[in-house]
Amino acid sequence: MSRPTSFLAVGRVRKPHGVHGELLVEILTDFPQRLAVGVSVGVGQAEPQQFFTVKSVRLHKGAWLVKLAECTRREQAEAFREHYFFLPEQERETLPANYYYEHELAGLRCVLVDGREAGTVQRLEVGPAGAWLVVLQGEQEVLVPFVSPIVVRVDVEGGVVVLDPPEGLLFGHAL
Repeated sequence: MSRPTSFLAVGRVRKPHGVHGELLVEILTDFPQRLAVGVSVGVGQAEPQQFFTVKSVRLHKGAWLVKLAECTRREQAEAFREHYFFLPEQERETLPANYYYEHELAGLRCVLVDGREAGTVQRLEVGPAGAWLVVLQGEQEVLVPFVSPIVVRVDVEGGVVVLDPPEGLLFGHAL
């Protein structure tokens, strides 16, 4: 069976739920009904790496609880933590300038305006105080406010985010 080449992230696995491999998945789509029993869902970081069959899905406190046919134990479910769920891309709206689909940011290199490497974007966290890039520096995650004075440029095609952070934001430890 051939797979479409273009996918869109529709959810992000937050954590396992229970002992039978169910997953708590943050919803990232305006069309949650697309994730249904029997659907083949791609799972991966920046793009689908493996495909699984949805065995059950239900809403739970504003998120999905998803059971994949191939995941029957909590230990298996742990491997899905912080991975995205992808479905074949349908026609999507063109976003305004300086807006991005969350999965497009994951995996981008971060560099400072002077060219120094600053890490790799792991994901985007959105909370009541705004959006934050979660940047991996070595083995440490650093939160970078996703605001224009700090995020100078996002080049999805070039695979890079250019940052101009205030003193001490990224370099509380040596790179």
